[in-house]
Amino acid sequence: MLEWNGDELALDISLLEQVRAARINFSDRVCAASASKDDKHLAQLRSEPTYLMAEFLYSMKVFGINTAEDIERFADLHNDYVVSLTRDPAKLQRLGLSQDRALASMFTADTKPRLIQNWADKSGAIDQSNLARFLVAVMSSETCRKTLIDFETAGFMQRKRSPYGTMVVWSTGMIEEIFGEMLRDLRLSLQQLKIL
Repeated sequence: MLEWNGDELALDISLLEQVRAARINFSDRVCAASASKDDKHLAQLRSEPTYLMAEFLYSMKVFGINTAEDIERFADLHNDYVVSLTRDPAKLQRLGLSQDRALASMFTADTKPRLIQNWADKSGAIDQSNLARFLVAVMSSETCRKTLIDFETAGFMQRKRSPYGTMVVWSTGMIEEIFGEMLRDLRLSLQQLKIL
């Protein structure tokens, strides 16, 4: 049972304040780094999908997804995760996913070769629809598309239509740097407060 007073609660509140400040700081850094200073665009960059996309791209960098073999293994892990979700209807419901939507996010004999080829052609390059597959648990494919357009406008992503008519995207590295700085500052701040 949670105690609603005392030192533990004070530490909890300190943690909450630090996390909130880190999220605000992240948004401020993203907007400051954006090539576009249009108010509507900056409002979009302050949204949750920006944070989620940045977290995903940062995680890919941290976990060393660099080669075509790496992205193939990552796709296999994603497929395994989706299969596990389809066997857990309660978790699917908590994530707000239908079984059909989860299954549609799997890499198939048609989509996986394109994923691997794009990555082999240019490390980090991924078809926009394949990126949306990886992000199925946190955003819709349309939200992914809009976020990538916002990132391109900001200078965080580059987008190019492939000869096959798909949109291939790759990060400039800026958003991962901003996310990493935010995490590092948060960790150091928590250590100073002796919360960690």
